[in-house]
Amino acid sequence: MSEEKIKMYERALAREKAARKEAERILEDKSRELFYKGQELQKANEQLEGLVREKTSELKGVFENIVDAYVVTNLFGDVLKMNEAAEQLLDFNLSEKKNILDTLHQDDVEKAATAFQKLYSTGSLTGFNVRIVAHGKTVLLELNASIVYDENQIPIAAQGIVRDITAQKAAERKLLNSENRLSAVISNLESGILLEDENRKVVIANERFCDFFNMASTPAELIGQDCTNAAERYKHLFENEERFVTRINTLIELKEQVVGDELHLKDGRILERDFIPIYEEGIYKGHLTTYRDVTLHRRFRKNIEAERAKYSSIIANMELGLVEVDNDDKILMVNQSLEEMSGYTENELIGKKGSEVLLDESSRQELIEENQKRLEGSSNSYEVVAVTKKGEKRHWLISGAPNYDLSGNIIGSIGIHLDITAIKELELQKESLLQKLASSNHELQEYAHVVSHDLKSPLRSLDALLTWVKEDNAEVLSSDSLENLDLMGTTLEKMEQLITDVLEYSSVSSDEEEVQDVAVSGVIDDIEKLLHIPDNIRIERETTLPVIKADRVRIQQLFQNLMSNAIRYSDKEQGVIKIACKEGKTHNTFSESDNGIGIEKEYHDKIFEIFQSLNKHKDSTGIGLSIVKKIVDLYSGKIWLESTPGEGSTFFVSLKK
Repeated sequence: MSEEKIKMYERALAREKAARKEAERILEDKSRELFYKGQELQKANEQLEGLVREKTSELKGVFENIVDAYVVTNLFGDVLKMNEAAEQLLDFNLSEKKNILDTLHQDDVEKAATAFQKLYSTGSLTGFNVRIVAHGKTVLLELNASIVYDENQIPIAAQGIVRDITAQKAAERKLLNSENRLSAVISNLESGILLEDENRKVVIANERFCDFFNMASTPAELIGQDCTNAAERYKHLFENEERFVTRINTLIELKEQVVGDELHLKDGRILERDFIPIYEEGIYKGHLTTYRDVTLHRRFRKNIEAERAKYSSIIANMELGLVEVDNDDKILMVNQSLEEMSGYTENELIGKKGSEVLLDESSRQELIEENQKRLEGSSNSYEVVAVTKKGEKRHWLISGAPNYDLSGNIIGSIGIHLDITAIKELELQKESLLQKLASSNHELQEYAHVVSHDLKSPLRSLDALLTWVKEDNAEVLSSDSLENLDLMGTTLEKMEQLITDVLEYSSVSSDEEEVQDVAVSGVIDDIEKLLHIPDNIRIERETTLPVIKADRVRIQQLFQNLMSNAIRYSDKEQGVIKIACKEGKTHNTFSESDNGIGIEKEYHDKIFEIFQSLNKHKDSTGIGLSIVKKIVDLYSGKIWLESTPGEGSTFFVSLKK
């Protein structure tokens, strides 16, 4: 070790030795001081005990008569004396416990030590709160204490009065919570709130109140302000400035409750004010004023009143009769049209049962059943036979609906009445005409069959006679004469076919229709067997054709006429007829295509007219496509075609599924 380090070490040891010596001196001085103070304290305690013994007889009556808990301790907190109230409150028995600090809640020990230091230094302690554990529960105490001095003004003891404030503090907390909740409610109310005391000083105001009057101050800043001249300061906001001021002064002077004062502001707003005076044991303590913005409500009410007036005028003057009845069918209201329809005045109907006054006996039971439906909440329309005041029977159509109150309860019904007597008469006339028409159609069909038979009979006779003439005079007649006879025979055949087609056309109607499931593929099979199809014409069709709801005979007539027409006007060495179908959501669209002569566009509509034939074919009567069109119309369908002359035609038929 170097010499320098040795010297540093020696200096450090010297300083440490000097410090230790100084500490021993200080400790010796303190010990001496504490010894003397201990002696003084012991003397003080002896004096206090003597004083207590001396004063015990004097304080005995005092201790017994003090209602609050009273405690006397020495300067260390040891209890010297306490009354019975203190023993009960603190759960303290002098034979078991000695120091008052033993009763403290453990979390409040440090707090109490600080408080006692303050007591010793200042001589008194007021309103100090501390918790103790007594009778197995925590109790909150309020302590008011002071120091006891001897004749030389030396502290020798402490005394104090202790009160249990547990319930009081709980009540204060509850009251504070209530005040906070009330404050929050008032702050968030849609109404403006202003509470003034008897001297017109602001006690409470909320944000809404400040907003209503465009105030720059906050509710907190208004507290304590004088409202005596407030009306003058804010009267400029109102339409009638002077009335606003005088009205407030009148309310305060009369000190009577007023609800629903209406105030109109210059900016268009409408406020509603309630004034509520506050009395305590008959003594006026101030007043509460609330303001509500009812602008939208008032405008809405005016609109409702305008709408009510408008619709009341419409109801009063409309041609439909209106009746309102209660749940017992007693009439509550009728309009002018109902009076005119029935012949009764409003006074003659109000309070009467509608079924008994207005209806024929045959319709009363029906009205009772309908009213029962109203009680169940249903609405519908029905016909009744009404009897006017003059005894005239009329037919009314009634549309009824339940009538509800604001709570959603059914309180009756409202019926709109339409006089349909004229319509009913027209319906009867229509039914009569339909019956006559049906009878005429039946007679016409019978006549057509008779005429057809009567016309065909002479034609067949003529055909037979021509055949006999040819056979009997075959060797006599010239070739020209025989050819003319053949032409006459052909004409007779065409005439018979025409009669057959006319009869078929007249027979197409809905009267004889028998709706059933019709497989179109099966219909095409049958047509191929019935028709004479030349060897040079090929029939093609989709593998699957749909099943439709229709009369099978009608569908066969439709496709047979289309296919016959295509065969008749085929001019190609190899003719092709194609049948297909495209299914839609609501309709089936059938197509029949051929590669025949085709049809000019200007004739696309004309060919569906009866007796219209564009080419004078020897087998054509001009009725086939007319029959097709009539059948399509019968099923509310649609028919059209696309065609290129010289290349062929495609007929489309759209039928409902």
